[in-house]
Amino acid sequence: MSGRDPDDIYDESTDEGERRLSRGTTALAATGVVGGVDVMLGILALTVVSGALHVAVPAEIAHVGGSLVFGIGLVLIVVGRSELFTENFLVPVAAVLRRRRGPASLARLWAVTFVANVAGLLLLAAIFTRAGLVPPESLDAAGTIADTFADRDMVAASLSAVVAGTVMTLFTWLTHAVQTDIARILIAMLIGFLLAAPSLNHAVVSVGEMAFGIFAGTADSADMGDLAQNLPLAVLGNLAGGLLLVTLTRVLQVRGEPAG
Repeated sequence: MSGRDPDDIYDESTDEGERRLSRGTTALAATGVVGGVDVMLGILALTVVSGALHVAVPAEIAHVGGSLVFGIGLVLIVVGRSELFTENFLVPVAAVLRRRRGPASLARLWAVTFVANVAGLLLLAAIFTRAGLVPPESLDAAGTIADTFADRDMVAASLSAVVAGTVMTLFTWLTHAVQTDIARILIAMLIGFLLAAPSLNHAVVSVGEMAFGIFAGTADSADMGDLAQNLPLAVLGNLAGGLLLVTLTRVLQVRGEPAG
């Protein structure tokens, strides 16, 4: 069977996790802000393409077409070595489980990265909605996406968040499983499509998508109250999906491997 051994992937993830947990707060914040900016650039690509396509095709088809390019944001994250809050459900957790660092370091990493991600997202969302900066069709597409999140009930939002956490943590595992940047870029584009096409409730991405539409004033139903209500559902669901459905199963997989 091709591919690296799971224990090799996990060992590499543990080393990387220890590095992340050892950084200072300033470095964590800077990396997180850039991660939020990277995601927002992916959202811009999504809305520009879907908005342009909607001139000729129905909104649903236009959104699928735009989703094909959202992964650009994840490519920027992987190649540029920035980070998202949800990228830290496997790598630093592995370091904590192997007692390279303590739970307090993990909590600090999660808190600082998440706040910094949101800061980067909101900054660029405000810039993108400056009159004349992006095509009006893009702002309309942003409003439609924001309404998608606002119109979900709590159960649908929570389940969507579980799936999003699963997909994003799987992304982390896969980027450590491959050994070339070309492979990582392809994986980023594929995972980006999986997140964007069904508008999965990813704690970072959904903030950017909702804020873009709300700031643009093109959302019919979404407002900042909806964003605030969705945020804890996204965070908890992402944690459940990422930690239980991917990290736990990968740890069990590695522990079941025969001794080399």
